[in-house]
Formats: sequence, C-alpha cells, structure tokens
Amino acid sequence: MCVSSTYRLYCKCLVSEEVVKDERKQIGGFGVAICDHEDNRLFEMKKVLGDEESSHQQVAELAALIHGLTWALELDLGSVTFFCDDSNILEYVTGKAEPNESNVATLVKEVSLLQSRFSFCEALPVSKDITFVLQLAKAAIASQVRWREGDVYMETCPLCYEHVPSDEKFEVPGCFHRFCVDCIKRQVDAALELVKPVVNCPSLGCNSELQREDCEGVLEPKQLDDMTRYKKASMIKGSDIVYCPQYPTCQNVMAKPDLIEYTKSFFVDAELSGVRKCTECGYCFCGKCKAGWHYGMTCDEFVKSECIETSPEAEESYEALAKSLGLKRCGNCKKMIAHDGGCNRIICSCKFEFCFACGAEWNKEANCNCLTGLESEDQ
Repeated sequence: MCVSSTYRLYCKCLVSEEVVKDERKQIGGFGVAICDHEDNRLFEMKKVLGDEESSHQQVAELAALIHGLTWALELDLGSVTFFCDDSNILEYVTGKAEPNESNVATLVKEVSLLQSRFSFCEALPVSKDITFVLQLAKAAIASQVRWREGDVYMETCPLCYEHVPSDEKFEVPGCFHRFCVDCIKRQVDAALELVKPVVNCPSLGCNSELQREDCEGVLEPKQLDDMTRYKKASMIKGSDIVYCPQYPTCQNVMAKPDLIEYTKSFFVDAELSGVRKCTECGYCFCGKCKAGWHYGMTCDEFVKSECIETSPEAEESYEALAKSLGLKRCGNCKKMIAHDGGCNRIICSCKFEFCFACGAEWNKEANCNCLTGLESEDQ
C-alpha cells in the first residue's frame, strides 16, 4: 500500500456532566479530523452524541470512531489509518482483547464491519498531540450547554450554579472545564492558603493544573506571585531553600547551590565568607543570619552592634514568609531551618537539638509530647 495515498483519521470524544440552566445532564461530544499522509488537515467535523452513546466513556469513544469511519467512507477514501489514544479500545479493534460489556462488544463489531469496507484500514496508537481534535469535541459540548439571552450567550457555572456570560467563563487548558472567574479565584485562594505548590482544576477528580500564564488577567498580582513562589519552592530540596530577607519587597525563593554560584560572580570568596546576593533584587545578605551583609564581623558581633535595626513590620513579614515555606527557627542561634520529613528531631548547625513540631529542646527523654517525634525517635 502506497503510504502517500493513505489518509489519517483522528477522533476523540469527551463525556462531561454539565449544568444547563438548573438541570444536570451527561453530554458527549466528539471531534474528527481527516489528514493527508503528512498530517495536513483536510476535513474536520464535530458533533454531539445521543444520551445512550454518552452513558459510558468507552461507548462514547467507539461511537465517535464509528462516526469518523462512516464519514471517511462517504468521502470515498479507500485507504485509512485511524488512531486510538485509549489502549483498551486499540486492543479491542485490533482483536488483541475482547470487551466484557455487551454494548461495547456490539460497537467493536460495527467498527470491524466498517474497516472491511475500505481497501486498506488499520488502527495504530496515537503518537502526536491531538489537542486539535479535543478542541472540536469540547466545542461540540459547549454548543449544548449555552443558551441565548438577548445578544449574550449564557452558561451555568458548575460550582456556584450562577448563570454568567460565556465570554466571562474561565476555561482550564488541557481538560477544558469551564467555571466563572469568582470560583477560580476562590479555588486558587484555598490552595495558596494551604501553601500548595500546585493549583488543580476545581472539577471533581480532575488533575489538570492551573498555570500562572493561563491565569494572568484573571487573578490578582499577589495570587500570581504566590503561585510562582510556591511552585518554585516545591522544586527545591527543603534544606537548600533560601529566600530573600527583603520580603515582602522581594519575594524571591532560591536554591542554595544556584545562589552560591550566582554570588561568586560578584564575590569570589562567597562560599567561605557566607555572603549571598539575591538573584532578583541584588540585595547582599549573610547566608547564616540572613541580615544585611556584615563584612569583617561575625553574626553575633553584628547583632550586638548598633548596625542592625529591624522594625516590627519587617520582622513580622520575615516570619510570615518563613511560615508559608514551612521553616522553623532554631531556639539557640535563631537560624531558619527547613524540614524534609521523617523524624521531628532536628540537629542545627550550632549543635542545638530541638523538636521541629513544637520547637522544644530535645534530649533523650524528649521534652515534648509530639507523637510523631517520639515515634520516629523510638524506631
């Protein structure tokens, strides 16, 4: 079979529970794209499935495939390769497995009959991004969940059930779930309050992630900055997290190895002297006590001198940032310390031992009743 004469068929179905006005409905929509052998799109189609076809995801996927193959036959395409992104369906239509459900088995037989009507027809796994077909399926569903009020198309938010203009809904990239902007803001606020590095789509069971760039123009600047900061902090090993002491003016979070290398380009002896330079605002500070850089003085000497003046507001902001990042102060040297999990027993670089859960000094008897710490110590 000449490859250049074989058409490529992509199809995808989405099944979603939607709210239309005050009624919840299970709606299925599919998209089909027929391309030439170089994947140039020639034909596109989107349609809504019937209630029975939308009752089960595999039924919906097979129904979409049947619609696609039927359309290809109507276009008189003799040679077709169709692609499946569902491994189970691929095994069914290639005869490698048999479905357990009778309705699925019936549809698989229908696919087989349609395949026999082509001069050449094979099924292969998807090996490219098929977002363009998903968009068609999403558009098919969207056509059913909107209604017109005057010159404005309306939709119901599935979280708060408010009716809002369609162009004011926020669509989560990847899963295409749509919500009103107020509900998205509340979802982000709830995640940030728990210092979560990832904000997920509010739809139950959906793991699609909200990215900062997708939320610009919708969220407040502080929400966007916090999303970036928490995400960045989650990618750094706890003991290597360094945050700029200039918070809240600068909210930069850095990895210790990267910070040292950056500082070396300004201070050759950075690793030995302890000086650090923020990669964002350029503030120079001490890597040990986090105060402004005090060349030629130890941390104790600097603290005791009149050179350091910390306002209550600055100290409060400093403590707030440390708390949001899950850091605790050593009760002896006051250094901020991160905890990577496991035993609550912490041994600071100053040799002071304390319980990370409550801050109490640690000894063999343990001066606190933190069960997690005691259990870890006993093990």
